[in-house]
Order: sequence, then structure tokens, then C-alpha cells
Amino acid sequence: MTALKQEYYPHMRVIEGGKHPKKKFSKKSRYYFKKRNKKRKACIEQKSVFFANACVNTLQLMQQVAHYLNPAFFYERQVPHYEILRKTISESIESEDYSINIIEKELCIYKSFAHMNPQRLQDYGKVLLAGEDEFKLKLQQREENYLDKESGFRLIAKDLLLYVTTSEMELFVEINELLLQYKDEKLIQLFYNITIHINFLKPKQNEQ
Repeated sequence: MTALKQEYYPHMRVIEGGKHPKKKFSKKSRYYFKKRNKKRKACIEQKSVFFANACVNTLQLMQQVAHYLNPAFFYERQVPHYEILRKTISESIESEDYSINIIEKELCIYKSFAHMNPQRLQDYGKVLLAGEDEFKLKLQQREENYLDKESGFRLIAKDLLLYVTTSEMELFVEINELLLQYKDEKLIQLFYNITIHINFLKPKQNEQ
């Protein structure tokens, strides 16, 4: 079974119809191998679609909420091509990492806009660079710490993706605790407004 989970398994390709100098594979072996392989590919595709939808929905919601909290962030970060992004993530091999990185980067940039609060269009670029630099620094620190992916902003971004998709109370508590550790009022305010939108505004929109 471990061989099936690997990305490359040349000795297993023979089962699909090739020839092996020493072994012979029955039709039954080929049938079950193909069945498992098909199921594995379907699971990967389903996971990719899930994270693509979660990422796009989270981005839309984050920018919609930020429109009231920080108009400068909204006008700088609004994405006019959500469907292209959805397709790109769903076709990506690393859809989960891709999605989490996008949301983590947006959180860093929002934090930069919320604290620096630029008033002129000329200042947007400086604030944007400050947020991107913070994100790059976090990636660098993660690599130096033996690729510890389950820490800090990354964990908040991952939980936020799942929370927007499922809106489970356990995830709300986890995200809230992590944000309280950061002691960043702007991010906490953003999260609370996202929560209000998920729990109260979305159901009313669906009813209409």
C-alpha cells in the first residue's frame, strides 16, 4: 500500500499492462490496482477543488469585510478574477499549501494596511511592500526552523480557510486564541466581522 501512495512507482506501472521480466500479474491484480489508482486520483481532485473554493470564498469575504474596516486595503487588494484563481488552485498539485499561502499573505498585507492606514494612493505601494516583506520574512523563518508549517500566521490562515467553509465553533475558538496571542486588535476585529458575516448575514442572504 505504501508503494501506491508514492508519486513515482515504476515497478507498479507494470500492473497497468506492461511486462515484467520475472513477475506475472493477473487480470484481477490489474483491475484492483486501477480501481485504487482511480480512487486516489479522485480524492486528490476533490481535495484540490475544496481548497480552491475555500480560498476564493475566504478572499471574497475578507475583502468584503475589509471594505468597511479599511477601504484602502479593499481598493488595493480587490481581485477581479476570482474564477481564474479558483481554476488555478484546483489544477495545482499543492492546492492546500497554495491556498494557505495566499490567505497568510493577505493577512500580513491587511495587518500592514490596518496599522499604517494610508490616506493617499501614493502611500499604498509602501504599505503593500511592508506587508509582503513581513510575509517573506515569515516564510524564511519557517524554512530556517526545519519547515515547521504548523505555526503562527500559517495556522491562523489554514483554520480561517476551514472556518469560512464549515463555520465550526471549535475552529472559531482556535483562531480566536491564536489571534489573542498575537495581541493584534486590527486582526481580531477583522475576524469578528468575518464571523458576523458568516453566522448572520450569509443565512439571511440565502433566505432571500
